[in-house]
Amino acid sequence: MSEPEYRVETLPGSFETLGLVLDLLSRHAPFADASLATMVPTIRRQLKRGRQVAALAPNGDLIAYAGWVPTLQASAELWVEDRGPLKILEKDADAVALTIVVSSAPAVTRELLRRVRNICGDKKWYFKRSYDGQLRNNRKQMLVDRHPGAISFAG
Repeated sequence: MSEPEYRVETLPGSFETLGLVLDLLSRHAPFADASLATMVPTIRRQLKRGRQVAALAPNGDLIAYAGWVPTLQASAELWVEDRGPLKILEKDADAVALTIVVSSAPAVTRELLRRVRNICGDKKWYFKRSYDGQLRNNRKQMLVDRHPGAISFAG
């Protein structure tokens, strides 16, 4: 049996991990052009609170990352439509906003999202899609769990 192409796990909240995530993001738009002052606190919070999963190659290289924050559906809907800031909650959240997802392979992305679904349970998920720095239309984006084992994007 051959070795898997990658493994998915929650990363430790270390400075080394922060550097690995920043290195990965620096190679992918729109994150490559983002301000460190806005990105680093979000990533540190995701790492510290275990609100992220990543795919690692057999040699330990980080190849994909997905991080989220707990929020309210109303706040997430405004955020997706660029009509308000995303409010991050530590208690009483009824939704999850995927704020950072970086992956170059659809199969890896699907596996990351399956892991997030398992961790976050039945909360509604919101996200903004961007491919090579180009945001897709501003329609509402939400992840819908149509049946166990399958994830689809709706909007």
